[in-house]
Amino acid sequence: MSAPKYYSAKKLGEIFERDPHTIRDWINKGCPTPDGLVKLQAVKLGKSWQIKDEWLAVFELRARPDVGRPDLELE
Repeated sequence: MSAPKYYSAKKLGEIFERDPHTIRDWINKGCPTPDGLVKLQAVKLGKSWQIKDEWLAVFELRARPDVGRPDLELE
């Protein structure tokens, strides 16, 4: 089993091409979806938010269920 990878709000902002403030809004308030708000699970270490790769995968599936991730397919 490999060690989990953690992302900062700044790094996720770069990945998703969003401002880090938007990532922090997803953590604190939630991301708007057709089914309601979906919060991104994170932990605050010092002054920065850290998001575990597993939490990010769950968030992506809840926020965009139709897109999915091929690496998470069960078959």
